[in-house]
Amino acid sequence: MTAWVEGFEEVYGRQYAAMVRLGYLMLGSRADAEEVVQDAVLRAGQATSTNPEAYLRRSVVNGCIGVIRRRAVAQKHRPDPPPPDQPSYLVEVRDCLLQLPERQRAAIALRHLEGLADDQIAQLLDCRPATVRSLVSRGLATLRKEVTW
Repeated sequence: MTAWVEGFEEVYGRQYAAMVRLGYLMLGSRADAEEVVQDAVLRAGQATSTNPEAYLRRSVVNGCIGVIRRRAVAQKHRPDPPPPDQPSYLVEVRDCLLQLPERQRAAIALRHLEGLADDQIAQLLDCRPATVRSLVSRGLATLRKEVTW
């Protein structure tokens, strides 16, 4: 086993829950999020990277965007029903997040869930930091209009 793969096992154990949360916020389905994370892990196990955490996160974001695009083509998207103990405001936030364009949703999730800086998000989304700020600003403006506290 190579050193990177051994190091990746540690990263996987540490980052799994966070990656599933990220996928859930982007997709609205825990099952789909877990599947995307597992696919990302399989790809990451065969790749060579100097930063396995960033590679895994990027793979999860790309996988989620792929699922979102396939759903749009099939026009069959319906989010999973919320768990029974989920506060209603979180369900409302999740439903509003799912209405945002995929890049806005990804930028908001990466900034507020993962706590990434604009330049890190820009690298993941393959855009400029100014574009990230714009995506987050527009997405949050939409959320403010839609979410009633």
